[in-house]
Amino acid sequence: MRGRPSRPSAFCFSSIAAPGTSVRCLVPLQLLAPGYPSAGLLASVTRILTANTLGSMATRSEAGTVDINAAFFSVGPDLTLYFISNPKAVHSRNLGHVPQMAVTVFDSHQRWGDAHSGLQLFGIGGTVLPHHLEQARASYAARFPGYFDLTIRTAEAASAPTGPAALQLYCFTPTRLKLLDELAFGDEIYITAEIVR
Repeated sequence: MRGRPSRPSAFCFSSIAAPGTSVRCLVPLQLLAPGYPSAGLLASVTRILTANTLGSMATRSEAGTVDINAAFFSVGPDLTLYFISNPKAVHSRNLGHVPQMAVTVFDSHQRWGDAHSGLQLFGIGGTVLPHHLEQARASYAARFPGYFDLTIRTAEAASAPTGPAALQLYCFTPTRLKLLDELAFGDEIYITAEIVR
């Protein structure tokens, strides 16, 4: 019920995978925003992330210069986004020095005047740590089956400085978000929520 804070309920965010596949949920999540139930917010976030595979990612250098890039992403069971990138790219180098980043996800085919939806996520990014690599690969390959072919080509050309061999898996773990889902919550209602794992 709006206008009155509700007690958040734990919600288990399932990994977004290819249709017909399922991934065991590992982490209960809560989205904390006064006046909005966590389960409803998570349902909206899940719907937006399921419907879109491409996000814009903003990073900044140590000197404060900002960069933005687009990347295809998958989503892990704890709402971590996984993407692949060349470690020599500006945004990848930025994450090596300043891990804070922001990601926006929305359908670019939305028409002006219709009900809109989109998501802004804020948190920490970087290369996937070795003990999370299997989970990250499984998540990315479930959403993008061609990733398996890419990893085979990578193994065959392991010394190449560019192309598939140069790509690495990165992760982005959001700690807060801003949600717009006009069909679910009304016109121009922007909801800021803390992500609690």
